[in-house]
Amino acid sequence: MNRRLITIIITGIVIEILCVAIASIGDIKKNIPCFAFLYTASFIAYIFAVFYVSRNGEISEQDGNSSREVIWVIIIFSLIFRFTLLPMIPSDDMYRYLWEGKLQLNGINPYSHPPESSGLEHLRDKFFSGINHKHLSTIYPPLMLMVFAAADYVSHSFISMKSLFLLFDILSIFLLLRLLGVMGKSSVNVLIYAWSPLVLISFAASGHGDSLQIFLVMLALYLCAIRKNLRSVISIGLAAMSKFVFIIIAPFMISALMPGKRLKYVIALLSVMTVLYLPYVGAGKGLFSTLFHFGTQYHFNDSVHFLIFCLSIGSPLVSKIITVAIFGAVLLYLYKKHLNTHFVEQDINRNDSIIRFAFLSIGAFLILAPTLHPWYLTWIVPFLCFNKNRAWLILTGTVVCYYFMNHELFSKMILYNNEWVWKEVHWLKLPEYLPFYGLLIYGWLKTVLPLRHKATKTNINLAT
Repeated sequence: MNRRLITIIITGIVIEILCVAIASIGDIKKNIPCFAFLYTASFIAYIFAVFYVSRNGEISEQDGNSSREVIWVIIIFSLIFRFTLLPMIPSDDMYRYLWEGKLQLNGINPYSHPPESSGLEHLRDKFFSGINHKHLSTIYPPLMLMVFAAADYVSHSFISMKSLFLLFDILSIFLLLRLLGVMGKSSVNVLIYAWSPLVLISFAASGHGDSLQIFLVMLALYLCAIRKNLRSVISIGLAAMSKFVFIIIAPFMISALMPGKRLKYVIALLSVMTVLYLPYVGAGKGLFSTLFHFGTQYHFNDSVHFLIFCLSIGSPLVSKIITVAIFGAVLLYLYKKHLNTHFVEQDINRNDSIIRFAFLSIGAFLILAPTLHPWYLTWIVPFLCFNKNRAWLILTGTVVCYYFMNHELFSKMILYNNEWVWKEVHWLKLPEYLPFYGLLIYGWLKTVLPLRHKATKTNINLAT
């Protein structure tokens, strides 16, 4: 057994020991300081593994047997981590998942009836008290609701719901392996997603549904890479119907596909979205009322948006309008920069451009987002397998500061929009975001300054 393999195994054992310790906590919210310490320790071990594998990735790929052994170790440990954390008490979002799954199995539209509706008392059970925002109907897109119903049909329990979302998470690992191979990237880079403490906590421990859209986005990118264009568009449509944000990838992906057939792809995309909404159209305005409510009123753990909010004299609506305008401009810039009309016949160039656009656009969304929960950052983690961006990697660790905003030692509950919510602790954003933006700016300068120097040198040579 070579040293590289032994090192990865030892690191995996260390992370597993920390996962066992985290699992023993049970409910993260009841012991946040202990969780933060264990999470930070596991993140340090993870970062070591990422850069060790990255440093030795090229060598590993040259030795086929060694590479396969490393990949199998990565996969086996990733499964062990997940099943260790699976019994943990999930996020309070899980109560909402179970409730909305139950509503649908009883023939009730979740967009039409908030949990506290007087006509739903007979459906209330032991999970009802844990539901947040009881006065609001569902915010989730239709595909996510259908998955809730499917899991609840199997069993009205945490384990059923968590297991289904964990399945999507595991499938994403294997999809990433296939996509890395198609893209000509080192397969060992799958460790970046498979061993990410943030991914482990978000899905295996907390049971968040974001694993569904990650799986669908990776599926769309993989299908696009192997020239299954129509299926790719359908997959990105399904991803958007599990989390709306991923619709931003669709226009660029369609534009990057074979010319002359774009109308067909647009029709396919719209058809998928329409068909999924059909069972719920009876709710009318209720389809988007909660989404609009959160989108215009709330902000929490934001960074750039918080600055915009302050400059907007504390107006939530004005800050959101400015933020949307900025994001639109960024998307347009990225679209024009990465769309190359000559890469239709060059698969690698096309696929690189699509992945790069998806990475940058989702990154821009997260930077500008009015609300940034830790599990939102899992959206960008798969893309780090193709671009090991240090800033985003570090943010998946420093985001642990978020949990202290939900702790009575640092914050308190305040009445906002007729419900009790945690008050933001703005100074906690400094250790969370300063390393991220510092590394982001440093990385940008390292890219820009050499290019300017090269351009200046070229101009001098031409002049002489």
